[in-house]
Amino acid sequence: MQKSLTDKIKELPNQPGVYIFKDAKGLILYVGKAINLHNRVRSYFRERHPPGRAPILEDAPPRIQLMISQIADLDYTITDNELESLLLENNFIKQLKPKYNILMRDDKNYLFIKINIKDEIPTIGYDRKPSDKNARYFGPYTSSIAIKDNLRLVRKIFPYCANKKITGKPCFYFHIGKCPGVCVGKISLAEYRQNYIGKIIQFLQGKQLEILKNLKLQMQGYARSKMFEKAAKVRDQIYALNRVLERQKLVYPKKVDQDVFSIHVEASIACVNLFIIREGKLIRKENFILENTKGAQVAKILSEFLPRYYLEATDWPREILVPALEGHPPRLARGEEDAPPPKILVPTRGQKLKLIKLGELNAKQFLEAQSDKHLLEEARLMSALKELQRVLNLKKLPGRIEAYDISNIQGRHAVGSMVVFDYGHPKKEDYRRFKIKRQTVSAEGSPKADDFAMMREVLTRRFGKTITVNNNDNRSWPLPDLILIDGGRGQLNAAQSVIRNSQFVIPAIGLAKRLEEIFVPGQSKSLILQPNSIALFLLQRIRDEAHRFAVTYHRKLRSKAAKASALDQIPGIGNAKKRKILAYFGSVAKIRQAPLGELAQIVGNALAEKIKASLPDR
Repeated sequence: MQKSLTDKIKELPNQPGVYIFKDAKGLILYVGKAINLHNRVRSYFRERHPPGRAPILEDAPPRIQLMISQIADLDYTITDNELESLLLENNFIKQLKPKYNILMRDDKNYLFIKINIKDEIPTIGYDRKPSDKNARYFGPYTSSIAIKDNLRLVRKIFPYCANKKITGKPCFYFHIGKCPGVCVGKISLAEYRQNYIGKIIQFLQGKQLEILKNLKLQMQGYARSKMFEKAAKVRDQIYALNRVLERQKLVYPKKVDQDVFSIHVEASIACVNLFIIREGKLIRKENFILENTKGAQVAKILSEFLPRYYLEATDWPREILVPALEGHPPRLARGEEDAPPPKILVPTRGQKLKLIKLGELNAKQFLEAQSDKHLLEEARLMSALKELQRVLNLKKLPGRIEAYDISNIQGRHAVGSMVVFDYGHPKKEDYRRFKIKRQTVSAEGSPKADDFAMMREVLTRRFGKTITVNNNDNRSWPLPDLILIDGGRGQLNAAQSVIRNSQFVIPAIGLAKRLEEIFVPGQSKSLILQPNSIALFLLQRIRDEAHRFAVTYHRKLRSKAAKASALDQIPGIGNAKKRKILAYFGSVAKIRQAPLGELAQIVGNALAEKIKASLPDR
């Protein structure tokens, strides 16, 4: 017998973990973390309520009340500590995208500057995920342009090498004076790590004043030792660093380290503006777009955003300024260091409050700019769809367009792809790929691959997933408003034969690459749009995406087949044992030629006999 929601709440353990609320259909409503699962989940509910039903808390915000009214079930996962629960919660939110969680838009596109400390010559670049424990990361940066500009600035002040090892061959930047020559032995590795990589790390941490002080002392030391060439190089670094400091806005006369968060909310989207202040100067500004914020208070948004931001942030300040707090300050967990957490403050006057207000203005302007771009893109896509409807004489706007392509090499590893665009946007969760059956690949009595037969198979299998026009089965695929075939009249005719045999009436067209001709059923002449037609641009984009998706799958199958071996067919040989055998003998041919005794030394007598029986000499 299935346990009721009430029973599940009572049985929750007093341990840290992650809880997941679901509705009656099993859809994920909310993912949360807790230091104590029992106490945290119970706080959502009254002590007395009808079995299996969630009460509505009168003192909760409307958004939370609505969520609680829909809770019908819950799951939970126990973790060892608070940091693990935060990591797991973050992963679940990214993966499941729950209805009532605040989501960070484009969080996969955030970048981090990466210094590979483990390399012989530490290399500097950027990465999307701080996953290497042997590297130093700085970020996140929300703009690739910003991170590239920052690295360009770093190289200008502290030239660094592009090579990973000392090979005697200089890197490219040595030839243009942007590498100190560690790759060719002009300076030692120890000096490079201390005077270049060490200072770059300080620079990225925002410790420019400390670097400036040390550089001045270093220059004076070189001058006293009459090492005037080295003193001149340090002088140039001081000059370049002073230029950077002049451009940075002085916020405080003292060495203050702060992160200042401000928010502007519009409908269901919010923008968080972050001012990063180090040593009293504003060194960087970032903006984060949050979705699913409708009905959420500023304090609630921050209570969810801050722990997730600092989970990946590499540089923590001493103070965090926010416009509002929800009860107690959110607990921030950091995995790398045991330094005390920063103080979280809500300023009410003075310079700190001015920074919050300035950040709100920045957030508003950023969100408006993003909205303008979004509206412009949506208007462009709608115009393209309307033009497409007009030139193809369609009865309705082609909101859902499905495109199909076939990929193979002389019939081998033949695959088909189906990509879906919903009002001009790729809907990747609806993409499908098809492995073509062997009997379909070649035309009867012909050694050549039959592309038309393969297209018919793909469309037949696709329409087999849509049972009736008004079918409400969740497993069925919705019907498209337009079908786009990558190919000419032959491929289109093959698709049309399947559509005619089905119970559906769906317009279909073919788009041939050579002249970008559009083939329409029943029309003897192909349709050629103007090269600058926005409808043609949209069709080309969809066609190219179908081709990319098909080729990617084809290459995957081809690569898998290339790695296959005759050993794969022998029972008792897994991947590890196959690698061991091939590492020793080098090839299947040499295994065939090897004496039974030699093979037995590697895999044992029984398996050696089995291999010899399965691989007879040719």
